[in-house]
Amino acid sequence: MEKIKNLFELTRAYALGETFASCFIILAYSHFSNKFSIFNFIILTVALCCVHLGANLFDDYLDIKMKLKDGTPLKDIVFNSFIPTKARLIINETFSLRQTEMIILLLFFIPLCIGFYFTYISGFKILIYMLLGGTLALFYPIAPRYYLGEIVIGLIYGPLMITGGHYALTGEFSYNLLFISISIFFTTVTLLHTDNLMDWEFDIKEKRNTLCVLSGSKEKSLKLLKYIIIASYFIIVSGVLLKEFNPKMLYVFLTLPIATKLLESMKDYINIKDVKFKPRWYWGFFENWKQIEELNIAFYMFRFYLARNFSFFFAVFAAIGIVE
Repeated sequence: MEKIKNLFELTRAYALGETFASCFIILAYSHFSNKFSIFNFIILTVALCCVHLGANLFDDYLDIKMKLKDGTPLKDIVFNSFIPTKARLIINETFSLRQTEMIILLLFFIPLCIGFYFTYISGFKILIYMLLGGTLALFYPIAPRYYLGEIVIGLIYGPLMITGGHYALTGEFSYNLLFISISIFFTTVTLLHTDNLMDWEFDIKEKRNTLCVLSGSKEKSLKLLKYIIIASYFIIVSGVLLKEFNPKMLYVFLTLPIATKLLESMKDYINIKDVKFKPRWYWGFFENWKQIEELNIAFYMFRFYLARNFSFFFAVFAAIGIVE
């Protein structure tokens, strides 16, 4: 059990909510097809989770290698981050660099095999999705140089994962689903942009180029965050008004309390910072909150959880709307 717990921390499995959110959309839209198979959906979900975990670990691995290349001994590596556990299990050698490399290879090998299975049952076009996904994943470590880090991740967890997953299960492409996936692109970017806004000073110091840094100030970044959230809702509303989406997809507006609290809390982060954080059930999950308070990172995790919960529940309610 301890090994499994360590593996979850190593791969940052707590972030799998983004993948599950996309899978809910895939399931809701694909189950109408006579080609749909619950077995295929399960192995597709396994593949997408492995890709997510592999990308998380690969990102930390590259950060570690960069520090080592600069001459910093492994035990002395420290990352500029509010999260004290980043790559902790590599730094303290719970997992050696060799073991980490083997885990990364395994996490990418599993979805590769599953991808070939779907190529066999759904056609060669699956290889195009796999190639695009692999290219974006490999490009991601250098994407921040061009202010594209958030865009790349948004494309992976939005249009690519959702339309590609649907095609794998059904052999069909849907423009309606593509537009739905763009709304998920914006909710994913909401999470990343929130995180980067809180990491403003760290990113400036590390010369990491994000949309926040590109905007020029925290105030402008907050305004951009508001527009990104509005765009998520706008796409759904437009689809309903054009009679392309099921009107019940307006269930996504049940996430409005979370989005409102997120914007309010981020404004406090910029202007006040010293506020009390009291999670409420209607804002979603706030797991391990007692431990978070003990680590004195509640100011960060409260806002991170709000952004994550907004992204997750937006997809869940959209999926429910599709099914009904």
